[in-house]
Amino acid sequence: YGDFKPVVGAWAEYQITHKGEQPGKIRIAVVGKEGNDYWYETVMEVKAEGRVISKMLVSGSPDSTSNVKRMIIKSGDEPAMEMPVQMMQMSAPARPEAKGKFMDKGTESVKVPAGTFKARHLQYQDGAEAADAWVQQDVAPYGLVKSSSKTSEMVLLGYGGGAKTMITETARKFDMPQMPQMPQKRK
Repeated sequence: YGDFKPVVGAWAEYQITHKGEQPGKIRIAVVGKEGNDYWYETVMEVKAEGRVISKMLVSGSPDSTSNVKRMIIKSGDEPAMEMPVQMMQMSAPARPEAKGKFMDKGTESVKVPAGTFKARHLQYQDGAEAADAWVQQDVAPYGLVKSSSKTSEMVLLGYGGGAKTMITETARKFDMPQMPQMPQKRK
């Protein structure tokens, strides 16, 4: 719902709750800059999977795989791996085109664990389905304070500056497994 506005060091942490599942946490941060590109990092913490860190060098919004220049993944205690960008682009699901309509519901006061915010209330409606988001420009990098739908809710736990990458080791290159060679038949 919010526009991606990268500020080096900006971070925001959210609690995500999907209906019928344990809540998880996600931390989104802009942890560096190379030329005109930004290092965008997400840290997902879900009880079943543990901690997964994803760090991407992006030339625009991370929502578009065509903007991703490099990608590093660290899962739990495993070594950090630099993934081929082509592999990520092939495996990323195509985003469905929005068929519904967006509505600006005005400014409202919304209370979340990070505090009370005067935020713009936006709503997306597609038939009987609706999703709401409250955005406030001071919360980088997207402005999101809260979002909710019938099946999930995301609330801001905290935000600020001074974010540093959580991947401190040198990433290893991911080696694509080679297909076994078929033995040649003798004539």
